[in-house]
Amino acid sequence: MKKSKFDRYLKPTSFDPKNHWMVGIVWPMQGSKGKEYGVELHDKGFKCDCTGFAYHGYCKHSKAVLAQVEGAMQ
Repeated sequence: MKKSKFDRYLKPTSFDPKNHWMVGIVWPMQGSKGKEYGVELHDKGFKCDCTGFAYHGYCKHSKAVLAQVEGAMQ
């Protein structure tokens, strides 16, 4: 995924992503119209490559991955 100085991240609440062993993993997620998006864990949090995430700083894809990852850690 391309980086810019205005990057946004969805921050996890149950773990610190900095230097986490899952940093760099990309979860493929299917959008509502069949398009595939990638949600990647960075040192600052989750980031999706869909336009909704770029606009809001979160999306249903990133929230779904966040919930799945945090749920697996409990």
